Amino acid sequence: MTPEIKKCTENMLIQSVVLKNLIINFHDDIDGDAFNDEFLEHSQDLRYLKMTKQVELQENEKWLYRLYAVIGIRFLSQESPEESDEAVEPMLEIKSEFVAQYESSCELTDEELNLFGQKHVYYHVWPYWREVLQSSCARIGISPIIIPPFRV
Repeated sequence: MTPEIKKCTENMLIQSVVLKNLIINFHDDIDGDAFNDEFLEHSQDLRYLKMTKQVELQENEKWLYRLYAVIGIRFLSQESPEESDEAVEPMLEIKSEFVAQYESSCELTDEELNLFGQKHVYYHVWPYWREVLQSSCARIGISPIIIPPFRV
């Protein structure tokens, strides 16, 4: 573990995880009742740290950090878009953005915060993503899409 990550993990305490955005999009040619398990064969995952923000709390000399993490999954009608000259539109795409808020007793640099976000924010956000994905499936009328717990 690098000294920067060690500093972050020792000082960052998770305060909350909230859903900021959720996008569910079926392809124009398909509805939920026509979506079947064969579409699940060709999926692509999406996961990235979109942004970090720092807010200093004056009264108790603590810092708040907000990390914005985007996680999504989409299902294609064929295995790889590179096989064709045409762009492949997903049959279904579910994408969410979460804000994980942390409190720290020390100020972190942007580099330290980004390193922490790329390595550790998903441990806190992943259970929320799993729930959003499964409950979204119920709302759009398809069988639940179950993803495993987050592992490194």
